[in-house]
Amino acid sequence: MVAAMFRVVRILACAAVAIFAANAAAQSAGPALLTQAVAATQAAKADYAFDYELNTSKANWNARFDPSATPHLRMVTPARDALSDDERRAFDRMAEDFEGVSWCASEGMGRVADVRLLREDATSATYSFQPTRESVRGEQARRFAERLRGEVTVLKATPDIARVRLFVPEGFSPAPLVRLDSLNVVITCQTAPNGRRYAAETTTVMRGSAFGQAFDERSVQRARNLSGS
Repeated sequence: MVAAMFRVVRILACAAVAIFAANAAAQSAGPALLTQAVAATQAAKADYAFDYELNTSKANWNARFDPSATPHLRMVTPARDALSDDERRAFDRMAEDFEGVSWCASEGMGRVADVRLLREDATSATYSFQPTRESVRGEQARRFAERLRGEVTVLKATPDIARVRLFVPEGFSPAPLVRLDSLNVVITCQTAPNGRRYAAETTTVMRGSAFGQAFDERSVQRARNLSGS
């Protein structure tokens, strides 16, 4: 039962961040500044090797992603043989879905809806947006797209995306015996070697209950040390 609960939690987390891995061709969405950011990133994106870190209440993993290696994602610490069977399966599932660098001005950001200006200054503009089924990858993630809301900060000079926030404005029940009270995902972007910004840190906080047990989960994912493979 506990394992099932955390599978549900994992699905919700994937739904929140899958917008950055959408595969479909980008479509114009909203302001020219955001459209330009997506177009520039798609033209410049490249494959990089990098260090990947995941910290949760259940795991502290350090891995290395290399697009030229097999498998692409390899556990560094802890040693693979030090993991339990459940942990190895969890890592292997993550590795199967892992697609490399998550670009902040992704194709998925080109398919969001209802983009509206929230605030603006001389250097950046922040917009609200509605994720759509077309902006996320995976059927499970698409089920929850309409429940999400987003905010994106776009730098004017580049243009490129500096920060994204995804959240649920109200709690809901995504599955029987499961209640999600709050979800907040903050993605901080940094500059890759090609000059475009990628998701360097993703912090996810989820609270709710599943199968009669409350959960309050916080995870931090980091990608760093990007280099040519």
